[in-house]
Amino acid sequence: MEQVVADHERLLGAEHPDTLTARNNLGASYWRAGRTGEAIPLLEQVVADHERLQGTQHPNTLMARTNLAHAYHKAGRTGEAIPLLEQVVADHERLQGAEHPDIVRAVNALRTWRRARAPRGWLQRLLIRLGSAR
Repeated sequence: MEQVVADHERLLGAEHPDTLTARNNLGASYWRAGRTGEAIPLLEQVVADHERLQGTQHPNTLMARTNLAHAYHKAGRTGEAIPLLEQVVADHERLQGAEHPDIVRAVNALRTWRRARAPRGWLQRLLIRLGSAR
């Protein structure tokens, strides 16, 4: 994948839409492999480039923001991942309708992430209450 990005940049230029897609795919591969330290800065730059070159509502921008949210989550930065993915869902819904497959996948991820956070928050509040009752 890294060679694909290098070839795209050399042949098409750093700002070509296909190069941005290749960089987004590389970032997604990184986070899926657990390489979030490499994925996050790459995807943050890809999102910024997509927003600047294609606009905030372009489907490729939304996909890059989705990948960035997943990288944040995988890195334990769920507090950043959830609002980012919520915004992606709202934008997708407005642009493509509520039944679009990308929305369904994103909503499922949000549910999972929220569920994973809820018990800890509940348990922490309970422990605090129990601790203050002593």
